[in-house]
Amino acid sequence: MSQTDVQVPGQPYATATAGSAEPKPRSAPRLYALDALRVVAALSVMFFHYTGIDASTKANWGVHPKELFPSLFPFTVYGNYGVQLFFIISGFVICLSAWGRTPGQFVKARFLRLFPAYWFSVVVALVTWRVLPDGQRQVPAISDSLANFTMFQVPMSARHLVGAYWTLWVELTFYMIFLVVLLKRLDYMRVTVFCWVWLIAGVLMQQTGQAVPLLSVFTQPLNTALFVAGIAMYLMYRFGPDLKLWGLLGASWLVMQHDLFESVMKGRERGYDRSYYVALAIVTVCYLLVLLVALRKLDWVNWKWLTTAGALVYPLYLLHEELGWAVIRELYQRGLGPWGTLAVTSAAMVVLAWLTHLFVEKPSVKWLKARLARESGTPKELDRV
Repeated sequence: MSQTDVQVPGQPYATATAGSAEPKPRSAPRLYALDALRVVAALSVMFFHYTGIDASTKANWGVHPKELFPSLFPFTVYGNYGVQLFFIISGFVICLSAWGRTPGQFVKARFLRLFPAYWFSVVVALVTWRVLPDGQRQVPAISDSLANFTMFQVPMSARHLVGAYWTLWVELTFYMIFLVVLLKRLDYMRVTVFCWVWLIAGVLMQQTGQAVPLLSVFTQPLNTALFVAGIAMYLMYRFGPDLKLWGLLGASWLVMQHDLFESVMKGRERGYDRSYYVALAIVTVCYLLVLLVALRKLDWVNWKWLTTAGALVYPLYLLHEELGWAVIRELYQRGLGPWGTLAVTSAAMVVLAWLTHLFVEKPSVKWLKARLARESGTPKELDRV
């Protein structure tokens, strides 16, 4: 759920062939529609955590959220599928941001996007666990807490300080495998072939992943298809849609719908009652919304305030869960009431996200960017971060 610059060259469609030259950019408009979709995804995940998680939410409110929010729960219970929208968008914008960059430039840019706000959120989560524990779950060990600063807690078998951190590991694996494509200059054919190989490998690994555990890390069920869909849609945006890209997008959807079915069934085993058909409809709409951006059907969305709103998405995603639950516990136990508690907590998290972006993320990124530029001797290298 990283904050990603969604500015792209405003270029005409090019003939999507292996040997075609890339069109020269005419301008650099911001894709405000992607900012809007990221805001929707972040809010859906936040309200899912506050009012839609069956077991965890009951531990914080004291009762099942269905009893407190009977009109809201049927909708927010599906809010977790905002993550699927995030992953599709990520495939689009990471391909966008990597185009024309070297592997080193890409790694530095991703580091600056991910880690400053993330490190701050780890500190906030660590303090929250120890100052405002819920009294039911065991407080994470110090060793696990410190491991969270690496963002590699999954391979280290360390506990997440914040449940939502699991998506950051998924993003990291995506970045690492995309570096393989970046070893040479990106072009239409290389990226298309990569997508097909990665998608097919993801399907095969569902049967052989236990035998090749390292490879299965980079070909995760459901997630791989979503990233591939985003990349395919970016190629449509850059070069124009053609039969090969429509085929790639259709294949990713077919793989996704099967993986989604498996995910819903496993969720039911853990007590999460979700309709597969509703989940499929939601994720399909996510496909269609990003596709509209790729086909330039949402270019009319140009509200300037979406730039600021989009900048708050990443810190909001990082901070809202554990700290938000702690605020909910404190306010609700003091008699504020469910709706008042929900409103105040949600507003407080948005304000905190804005303050984090303004006073933590921007200054730290600026300092790190300048420092890295001086050390590398290429001061313009990170201008597009």
